[in-house]
Amino acid sequence: MKNLSSSNLKNLSLKELNNRASILKEMCLKIDPYSPLGDEEKQELLGLGIKHIDDPFRLTNELILKMEDTIEEINQRTKDLPKQLLH
Repeated sequence: MKNLSSSNLKNLSLKELNNRASILKEMCLKIDPYSPLGDEEKQELLGLGIKHIDDPFRLTNELILKMEDTIEEINQRTKDLPKQLLH
């Protein structure tokens, strides 16, 4: 996955944003920030633009903020679309 800051979310397609939201959700569910991270998890987090992977508090906050930013961007783009086009 590309390293993306919140400002770069506008450059993603809706499909890419939904994929990013799915990846972030999966990471939130599978990672215990207080346990050692595997190399694959570290690479995924770095690929999401999360820099503070060794600090459990900051890691948790960054994951939540990235998820909020992604969902907000999706909502901004889809607020005026008919529901049947979103499925």
